[in-house]
Amino acid sequence: MINVTIHVSEDEVKRRLGALAGRSGAVIARAANRSVNTGKKAIKQETAKIYNVRQKDVDGILKVTKATAAKPVLVLTYKDKHPNLYVFGSASTLTPRFIIQSSDPVNPDPEYVKAKVMKGHGYTPLKGRPKPFVQQAKKTGNIALFQRTSDDPRSPIRGVAAPALPQVIKNDEVLARFNRDAGTMFQKRLKHEIENILKGTTQ
Repeated sequence: MINVTIHVSEDEVKRRLGALAGRSGAVIARAANRSVNTGKKAIKQETAKIYNVRQKDVDGILKVTKATAAKPVLVLTYKDKHPNLYVFGSASTLTPRFIIQSSDPVNPDPEYVKAKVMKGHGYTPLKGRPKPFVQQAKKTGNIALFQRTSDDPRSPIRGVAAPALPQVIKNDEVLARFNRDAGTMFQKRLKHEIENILKGTTQ
């Protein structure tokens, strides 16, 4: 599980509020809660721009703990497991996607599958020994990418995992855009909320 936060000096907010400094918690909480969607949008768009994933998949793991006046800290958390590479992102992540036509773990048909996790990069042939292959799981019926633990055709089969989305989101470019977009919006909202308090528009 990974958290991302944007920090603000409450002392500075109190200074700007002057005699109304006691409302600093409410001001910070409102500014944070109203800027979080900008941060989520930045993460979804930038992740989908760099990696072969869908924005809705990223959105599905983003969880928000809203800030309150008593605890003016908003935390955006992302938590997920390693999915099978067959179901990671869009269908173009793995090719070909049809079920293996041979029971030979050393020389399956097709010869090998290829994967592309990042956009702007070519496909990487998965030629390891034994070679990974697409098959339908007997217990669940799900189609996935598997690999035997050895060249022995009777050896156990294990799934081939893709990167977990939290690992993908930790990309420096993704976090840089989050900090830039969410930070800018937070400061804009903070200024607006302080002005509303001083004008008596909000409590």
